[in-house]
Amino acid sequence: MRHSSKSRGFTLIELLVVLIIMGVAAALTAPALLKAPARRPPLEELIATAREAAARRGETMYLRVEQGGAWRLEGAASEPAGLAAAGHVPAFPGLPVALVISPLGSCAFEVAVPPAARPFRLDPLTCRIDQP
Repeated sequence: MRHSSKSRGFTLIELLVVLIIMGVAAALTAPALLKAPARRPPLEELIATAREAAARRGETMYLRVEQGGAWRLEGAASEPAGLAAAGHVPAFPGLPVALVISPLGSCAFEVAVPPAARPFRLDPLTCRIDQP
């Protein structure tokens, strides 16, 4: 019996090359096909960061956003530590605003801010902002 020299099918190398090419093509096209996660407004991102910092440090934090959008995050208990973080967010109506964030995750407007001057409603347990 003689075996024919003609091969039927593909070699393992050919299959691997095709799979690698398909993988590279999928890796390049997948980000364009997937939706980007919805971003929260800058103030909500800032409040979430302040909640994490308060929990991590185990102390009450004060978040103050000035009229122009400059913000400061300060610790209440550790005077030597002082300023925890600072930055800038795009200005929005209702500034300035000052919030107190508990290490347990709750938040409220600073007592010095009268209720009539509060630019938005704030859920004290989730720290979610409800625009009027």
